[in-house]
Amino acid sequence: MQTIETRVETEVTTLQQNQSKLLEWMGATEIIKSDEEQRNAEDMLIHARQSLRDIETKRKELLEPVNETRDRINALFKPLSDKLNMGIFVVNKALQDYHTQQTKEAEELRMIALAEQAAKIVEAEKTGEVVEICPTADIPEAPSKTSHAHLGAVTYREDFDISIVNPSLVPRELCEPNLSRIRARVKSGVMEIPGVLITKKYVTVARGSK
Repeated sequence: MQTIETRVETEVTTLQQNQSKLLEWMGATEIIKSDEEQRNAEDMLIHARQSLRDIETKRKELLEPVNETRDRINALFKPLSDKLNMGIFVVNKALQDYHTQQTKEAEELRMIALAEQAAKIVEAEKTGEVVEICPTADIPEAPSKTSHAHLGAVTYREDFDISIVNPSLVPRELCEPNLSRIRARVKSGVMEIPGVLITKKYVTVARGSK
């Protein structure tokens, strides 16, 4: 019994042999000089696109049993993967919230300590008392960006959630031109748009007689 790889190789070899002459003709058609050459090229275009559809049909046919097997395997793994992903989401959210809270509390304590130091300096300047203050003493540090657990380490990288609440206020240099809207405007008949180069072209739509 043929393996799927052997069958695929056999089918591809057969298709290549069947299309070899067409490919040779197409490779030699770079410049059209007459109406007859135009018709020949159009026939080649129709034939090539029909052949391409036939090849795609054969490819999907050969892939069908492979895809069915893949789908069955994915279906078996999915419930466990979903549960683990949900667990990861819950634990990750809890860790993020805790790290955020620890960072916030450390920053609040740091600001209090700095304020107390500043007050002592001001008081010492008034009284003439000499007060030794170490800039980093008694000032809480923010939680380390990398936490070492029993099984490894977790790094907490600063990031941001960004939402656009008023698009009209966003600076123009941060906006991306919308190609779909530009194309719709050109199709409506507008051929001159500032900052846009519009070049007319022709797209072939080849249909066979079948």
